[in-house]
Amino acid sequence: MINIFEELKEIGFENLDKVDLFPPKQEPSEKEREMNKKKISIEEVLYDKSYICPVCTKEFKAKAIRSGKNRLLTTDLDLKANYDVVNPLLYECIVCENCGYAALSKNFNMLTTSQIRWIKEQICTRYKPHHYPPILTEKDGVLRYKLVLLNSYVKKAKDGEKGYICLKLAWLYRDMKEKALEELFLQHALTGFENAYQNERFPIFELGELTTAYIIADIYRRMKQYDKAMQWISFVVVDRSVSLRLKTKALHLKGVISEEKRKVEEGKIE
Repeated sequence: MINIFEELKEIGFENLDKVDLFPPKQEPSEKEREMNKKKISIEEVLYDKSYICPVCTKEFKAKAIRSGKNRLLTTDLDLKANYDVVNPLLYECIVCENCGYAALSKNFNMLTTSQIRWIKEQICTRYKPHHYPPILTEKDGVLRYKLVLLNSYVKKAKDGEKGYICLKLAWLYRDMKEKALEELFLQHALTGFENAYQNERFPIFELGELTTAYIIADIYRRMKQYDKAMQWISFVVVDRSVSLRLKTKALHLKGVISEEKRKVEEGKIE
């Protein structure tokens, strides 16, 4: 074997002729393999957060997700995020199990005096107390989002807010592989967002005007209304205020829309 360190003998480094610069990797032990297999549990990701219901004033706890514990895996074209341990969609709704008031965590405490009165009259008087398990299922998630949607209707929330809730329901049904229900709530989300463009100010929660336009474009793509999808995505691409990150996503979506439209016209896909 050639000693690649031969020249270093002059400066004191002897016996380096058997140095293996790239030794074969040692197989991990059984214990190490078991440790590598160990995943973060759902219980480690969740913690209890305290709330006071603005309607009935009862204090209660709801599960929330610890920051940095839930790893992002993929993102769908319409920006639905998919994580490795917990589906965040399941824990965005805060429900007072005592009176039936429910809202997204982003605006749980944001009620006017009139809205509290409407909820007491139309929700609390009909609500039958229901207890949810600490680890929520997708079925629990649907029930909670629909209670949030009903509360938003009763409190006369803006169309953008109702559209946002419908989008989250559509995403939840996507996880459940309930395509017909996903499409139904995507259509409701589309109606809410388009109405918001005409009558409301942005943002809608964390969705700015251009991000919402991007999502509208992808909803139209999923409905195979490619011309409308192209109109909305072009609106995003040409806007001078669009961020580089969103513009990159928009250009990609524009290419997907064009390609799908071409394949439909050629009869390659239905």
